[in-house]
Amino acid sequence: MSAVERWGEDEFVRLMSGEIAAEADDDEPVNLAAERQNPVISWSEFAGDFT
Repeated sequence: MSAVERWGEDEFVRLMSGEIAAEADDDEPVNLAAERQNPVISWSEFAGDFT
């Protein structure tokens, strides 16, 4: 049984909207000044090739 079948479409949408809103509130602001100090990495290092 899916969640939509279990609660109905309207209740499911309300539940998911509440979860999405709760996740958005947990975001911490990014310190851009500190991020600018990080070294630039190559695409190969980004892909996991650390040699």
